[in-house]
Amino acid sequence: MTRSLLLIASILLLSGCRPDNGGLIVDRDENKLFLNSSTGKKMIVDLDMCTDVDDACALRIATALDDDSVIDLQAVTLSVTGPNNLEAVRGFLLYDGKPDIPIGRSVVDNEPHESPYWDLMAEYDDGNGDVYDAVRLYRKVLAQTDSPVDIVTTGYTTNLEHLLKSGPDEYSSLTGTELVRQKCGQLYVVATTYPRGHCNNVHVTFAARKAADYINRHWPLPILFFTNEVGGRLMCGGGLQAVDKEKKDIVTRSLLAFGTHDGRAAWDPFGVWAGALACGEATKLGFRRGNLEIDVATGDNQWTDNENGRHFTIYPLEGNREYYNHEMDSWLIKKAKL
Repeated sequence: MTRSLLLIASILLLSGCRPDNGGLIVDRDENKLFLNSSTGKKMIVDLDMCTDVDDACALRIATALDDDSVIDLQAVTLSVTGPNNLEAVRGFLLYDGKPDIPIGRSVVDNEPHESPYWDLMAEYDDGNGDVYDAVRLYRKVLAQTDSPVDIVTTGYTTNLEHLLKSGPDEYSSLTGTELVRQKCGQLYVVATTYPRGHCNNVHVTFAARKAADYINRHWPLPILFFTNEVGGRLMCGGGLQAVDKEKKDIVTRSLLAFGTHDGRAAWDPFGVWAGALACGEATKLGFRRGNLEIDVATGDNQWTDNENGRHFTIYPLEGNREYYNHEMDSWLIKKAKL
């Protein structure tokens, strides 16, 4: 080994830096969606668990898909803060038999700070498990992966904004933007309304509005948005509540704690389900391409169709909404403890 190579190796050892795993660079056309339908593809799910109970359905679908090797769930990150939301998510993952999935805490103090179903989930927490700052966890997973990592974010995009702005650390010498460009597969975002309007994941706080605008402008790859008017017209959880007569399962009890007896609007579970299946044939979805503008002052958004646009939205090809409801509920029921 030459002196120069020895010097470089010594610097890396002393600094604690680790070279990225295999120097993976995802082979893709950066002007197109990267719809990876490979079995066991890697995925991170970023939740706003507490703003609505649909996140409980979304996380159950993710763990069920992980069981069946449809995805390899790498991490769960949170975009909200609260007195026991980490304990709630960790309890849920333990209940669903996923003690080794690391959790990332929100890097921004986002509201709300309470939830009607946190406490019942937190009862299953054992106080163990790996918990990271969400951005550090993103960087760790992306730096160490040897295959593309998809991301589904069902809430505020504040963690992703800070990921893009992050600099080199112990996991990688790359910036956050460079890591995303080299290691990320497809980003799926549950947010915005087509063709115009607003949704909770964008307009509710200034931090949320700023973050959504930032990733819209600076995410280095096309984003696929699951818009409000699609998932909001579907339902998830009603099928589980119908078969869980004794109200045993944690998702059933979470739905009841939130005050619903026949399921809940499927914004977030729809995003996880469709993203995990790469919006393939079974999801019966079409795509629109366009440009998105977000008013940071109000959170209102405007989509403009453009065949050369930066990002994409989806629309249903199946006229019967029950098709989608049934598909999502089947994953809830498959893993339920009845």
